[in-house]
Amino acid sequence: MRSPQLSFPQLLRLALAESRGAGKRFVFFVICLAIGVGAIMTIKSFSNILEQAIQRESKALLAADIEIKSSWPQSPEDRAYQKKALPPGTEFIFLKELHAMTRFADPKRAGDQANLLVELKSVPATQPFYPFYGTLATNPSGPLSELLADHGALVEPNFLVKANLKVGDRFQLGEVAVRITAVIEGEPDRISRAFSIGPRVMVSNETLEQAQLIAPGSRVKNKTLVHLPEGFPLEKGVALLERGLKDKAASIRTYKDMESSLTGAIDRMSKYLGSVGVIALLMGGIGVAMIIRTFMAQKMDTIAILNCLGATSRTVFYVYLIQALLLGLAGSLIGVGIGYALQYSLPEKMADLLNLEVSPGFYWEPAVQSLLLGLLTTLLFTVWPLIRAVRTRPLRLFRHIAEEEELSRGSRRQRWMMGILFSLGLVAIVFWQAESVKRGLVFLSILAVSTLLLAGVATLFLKMIRKLPPSPLMTRRYGLANLYRPNNQAVSIITALGMGIMLVLSIHLIQMDMIAMLNKNTENKPPNYFFIDIQKHQVDEYKRIIDSFGAEAKQETTPLVRSRLFSIDGHRADQWDYTNRHAEEWFINREFVLTYRTDEPPDGNKVIKGKWWTKEEAGQALVSLEEDAARRLDAHIGSELVMDIQGIHVTATVHNIRRVDWRNMRTNFYMVFSPGALEGAPVTFVSTVYIPRDQELQLQQAVVDALPNVTALGTRDIVESIENVVNKLLTLVDFMSAFAIASGLFILSGAVASTKFRRLKEAAILKTLGARRRMVAAILGYEYGTLGVVAAAVGVLLSIGTSWAVMEYIVKSDWHFRLGPLGWSFLAAFVLTTFTGILSSVDVLRNKPIHTLRRVDG
Repeated sequence: MRSPQLSFPQLLRLALAESRGAGKRFVFFVICLAIGVGAIMTIKSFSNILEQAIQRESKALLAADIEIKSSWPQSPEDRAYQKKALPPGTEFIFLKELHAMTRFADPKRAGDQANLLVELKSVPATQPFYPFYGTLATNPSGPLSELLADHGALVEPNFLVKANLKVGDRFQLGEVAVRITAVIEGEPDRISRAFSIGPRVMVSNETLEQAQLIAPGSRVKNKTLVHLPEGFPLEKGVALLERGLKDKAASIRTYKDMESSLTGAIDRMSKYLGSVGVIALLMGGIGVAMIIRTFMAQKMDTIAILNCLGATSRTVFYVYLIQALLLGLAGSLIGVGIGYALQYSLPEKMADLLNLEVSPGFYWEPAVQSLLLGLLTTLLFTVWPLIRAVRTRPLRLFRHIAEEEELSRGSRRQRWMMGILFSLGLVAIVFWQAESVKRGLVFLSILAVSTLLLAGVATLFLKMIRKLPPSPLMTRRYGLANLYRPNNQAVSIITALGMGIMLVLSIHLIQMDMIAMLNKNTENKPPNYFFIDIQKHQVDEYKRIIDSFGAEAKQETTPLVRSRLFSIDGHRADQWDYTNRHAEEWFINREFVLTYRTDEPPDGNKVIKGKWWTKEEAGQALVSLEEDAARRLDAHIGSELVMDIQGIHVTATVHNIRRVDWRNMRTNFYMVFSPGALEGAPVTFVSTVYIPRDQELQLQQAVVDALPNVTALGTRDIVESIENVVNKLLTLVDFMSAFAIASGLFILSGAVASTKFRRLKEAAILKTLGARRRMVAAILGYEYGTLGVVAAAVGVLLSIGTSWAVMEYIVKSDWHFRLGPLGWSFLAAFVLTTFTGILSSVDVLRNKPIHTLRRVDG
């Protein structure tokens, strides 16, 4: 006779009743899931917050509706055209941005002068005022016309600190003495200060002109901000400008382009960090599967009784599935709460990377997605243990063996079916998180390889330990034997902890090697200064100053010509046939800095196709292309290259192709011309200088005093700027990697909890036979200590391999064996694992033997 199916309320009551007495074990179930869900919720919520801030401030981030940017000032013809073509009421603001040197009294040496590199910005001091959108916040506040009047200057707080000046003081800017009138507290269109090499200084356009810092060929960003009348279509405005402006090298972008660019960057960052969250979630799934398997193994008698009472396997399955999903729901809700709370700590970690006002809040979309991912992970990792458990037969009650706690293996067909379903579920989770089939496949491939590698190395280590000669110490022998007990989960624990250690340590090792690469120069005397914007008539004076510092001061002065690509072999840049527009457009439309030389190729350049021109050939119009530029332009020996230099087309024949070492801290170029090709072109000069460190400041001061328009840039400033950005990004990666390590530690705690009753019985027997608590603690210490050593060894070894592979094959730079970080990471992993294991086993140490033996007897 077929037994009637239970209703859902009855199944729910039975599931809740079955949860009684298992609260402590289920705590680990909930926490394992909460960590992974919390990681995903944190990243998704914070991405939403940033995107909302960008959408809210999109116009302010550009300070206008449209921005026109060029290396040259707009011509009178272009200014007249845009004023005529755009509707009445359109307003324009003309800005300039450049690096410059400021001079002031040296705060450390009375009577001496000091100088400081700044990022200079000039704005109009008359209406319309900068910005069109957003707010230029200053302290004290006031109208821009008043603040910039009489050579007034606005400066960032950092400038005051470095120069030891205050509001009201004066400093020299080129040929003009300017007065600090206010401190800049907020600049709307300065999106990031991450790569800033100097503090911001803002002056009027008139002050910049009087400072005489700009000469033909100087490196200046010329910007035109456009404010359209209300209701005029943005796209129409862009189309009119693109069609009519004669400066085809100018880039035109709207606030919507800015919004799209920033949102895309944040999306890419969130996908990367979110992948670490998925790893933490899947690790939590391993812990869930382990806990549910152990719980179901201990419920086999209960299942057999339910079967005797007429419950079908399907009914039993539904009871425990509802129980697992309720726990999964609890863990997911806690994870959503954790993610919501943690998002308040992320803005601080993003400081200086993005200049945005973010307001943490609760967003339903990431919360629901994180919750569903948690429930799907629960379902994915619990179904198979449940199916194996419900196959328990009533006959078990009559063949009961106290130590028999293994679940049925299931039939081969069931194993294949569950393997396929598990794989599909895993693919669904990853693809949903990645939001791209390509990214999902890449992540799955990397995850599969990493997991198999970690599990394989962990298994190998454990087999090696097992083959070691038996230790004469009973505690050590017993502790190592515990690694191979039924349901030991040693491989899962080592894999999870190893994954977290590998993630954190690999990234830090790569970071240290990349910073070392920037700091290191294998040459005998590497340059430690760049001097830029040297005018042609200043070259002799500049070289005289360098020579005055003696024979140890070495300089190499290189001519520069700024240009845009017009065509290559008849293929015009404005009609380029892109294969992948997103990946190629930036290169085709970028500004190219050209140079010319007669002598052999510069240091760090090697001709790989063709040959360098002779002195006789140098008078012809020839060009040498860098190999990557040649590939992108589909150029070869004999190709005809046409460059646009301020509206003048210069044609040259490709004579050779070079390979460039871009890491040599020298001036390197995509295109090097023969002198005959660029004769008469507007030219400035850049110079690299090596000088002993104790003379650096004197040299910088001498050049700036004599040539105020020349900008001095120290190589250490560049390295420090990059290092600052890398460190900011590392804090985010470390923050997310901590979730993966936490998952591993809770899997360890869950493994201890899952075998707790067996450990209690063993400890009770040992104590009855005379073992003291110290001996039991020593046994546990050997077991968890070995797990810690193996997990740390696996993580450290794989991080060494990963960092080496990245530096060798991707960065193509030197890899260094760093004993300090490796040793500290190994020790920290060992201590953390051992401490967590013993802390989770406090009950085993404290429990009195009589209590456990009575329970066994009962």
